[in-house]
Amino acid sequence: MRVSDTIANAALDLALGSLGRRAYDRLLAQAERPEETQARALRAILRANAGTEQGRRFGVSAELSVDQYRAAVPISDYEDIRHLVTRQIETGGFAIAPEKPLMYARSSGTTGAAKYIPVTTAALAQMRQAQRAMAYAQHKALRCFSGKLVGLGGAACEETLADGTPAGATTGLIYQSMPRFMRAKYVVPPETFEIADYAEKYLTIARLAAREPAVSVIATANPSTVLRLMDVIRTHVGEIAAHASPARARTLEALAACAEPLRVADLWPRLRAIVTWLGGGCATAAAAVRAQLPKDAAMIDAGYVASEVRGTIVVDVRKNLALPLLGDVFFEFVPAAAWEEGERRTLLLHELQPDTDYYVVVTTIAGLLRYSMNDVVRVSGRIGRTPALQFIRKGRGVTNITGEKLSEDQVHAAMAELPAPPVFYIVVADAERGLYRAYVEGGGDAQFIASVIDARLRQLNLEYESKRASGRLPCLRVSLLRPGAADAYHRHCTEQKGQREAQAKVLALQTAEECRFDFAPYELTHAH
Repeated sequence: MRVSDTIANAALDLALGSLGRRAYDRLLAQAERPEETQARALRAILRANAGTEQGRRFGVSAELSVDQYRAAVPISDYEDIRHLVTRQIETGGFAIAPEKPLMYARSSGTTGAAKYIPVTTAALAQMRQAQRAMAYAQHKALRCFSGKLVGLGGAACEETLADGTPAGATTGLIYQSMPRFMRAKYVVPPETFEIADYAEKYLTIARLAAREPAVSVIATANPSTVLRLMDVIRTHVGEIAAHASPARARTLEALAACAEPLRVADLWPRLRAIVTWLGGGCATAAAAVRAQLPKDAAMIDAGYVASEVRGTIVVDVRKNLALPLLGDVFFEFVPAAAWEEGERRTLLLHELQPDTDYYVVVTTIAGLLRYSMNDVVRVSGRIGRTPALQFIRKGRGVTNITGEKLSEDQVHAAMAELPAPPVFYIVVADAERGLYRAYVEGGGDAQFIASVIDARLRQLNLEYESKRASGRLPCLRVSLLRPGAADAYHRHCTEQKGQREAQAKVLALQTAEECRFDFAPYELTHAH
């Protein structure tokens, strides 16, 4: 081991043993008093946001009780607050965030226009605290950071907004702002994520990662990124070996000569863990990654995290139990079945029941007040007196296989591009196969329809475009249906799903689990 690595390990152990443990212990202490902690978190958030345009409109103040706050502020989604975000960017005033954002987290919106979520100094401080607690839990359980770290994220600055504020990925901002001793463990420098060409970016990451034998942890939001990285390494392993150290080159050349496909375990036998999303649409890709790992390596869930909020961190690494960040974020919940029937009366964190699915509503220090995440979580256990939460899926009308968060509105807009409107269509997200398939009755040529829909979705959804460009999502497939398919599907909904005929609503975008209708008997052809 190099002297620099020894120093980095010592500094990391010291930091995790002090700052990391302190953040971890604080969170566990809060978990013993969830109702009190949530009330205190809400007061701090309302105090910070009382002077914003949004706060003044709703009469927000630290004196409001939880019930008064719920009565005063309606539940909203991004389209309800888009004008406030736009006004803050254009004027520099505090329309939504109580301070000038360091950056805006950019992600796809349901209408096609990107979402810009303020990331303030206070919000970043909370993210860092959470990161310390999470790293402590991982290192304490598995000694994850004894070797090198392959962290894969986005660019902190993907564009510069009108007021000069960068917009991009919060992972990039956190990655850039890590302490020097932690950055010394990076295999991939943050500048790499700013490479615009996806093929070049993945090849650069592959070269850097494969040349390093001492990788002990890989961290990336989506497990499909690991699968894509391995594909690139397999394709270019000979070229990578030519630029590696002599010892590593010999190892890579030997691996390239093997008849068996190159696996994660072959490249990095010292790997202790991969930190990534394990649930929802990522489960299939996560299982494929797990099959490639060294025997003792763990798959650790990355927790419930989105552009708007870091909701949980895994504090029990062995059981993958994730504790809500109840001292930072004020949470509300509606049972999933009730929400989908139009119910908006919320429960609080301490009121949740085991093995039950809930839609999530959050209030944050950066100005999101009673913001509907359109995410479904499940109570998966208990830590102290606080329910542990597991991300299950996006809400109705939104699907997510590799992080693209496709919406039903975008599907409708893409279908509207076709010269002849179809009689009937449904787009199904098949996470097991890692692709989207559109079932279309009365639309013409399957290949043409696939190309039109796919091209329009790439225009409408920046994350769908990113996943398509990087190869993590293939082109959408189309299956043409013979006449009568639509009627058969509607009968299925009324007979099997218990919907009244007058109330039956066809969701144009569904997961394979939601859409349990067998289209095979009605298929004419499909595009490959």
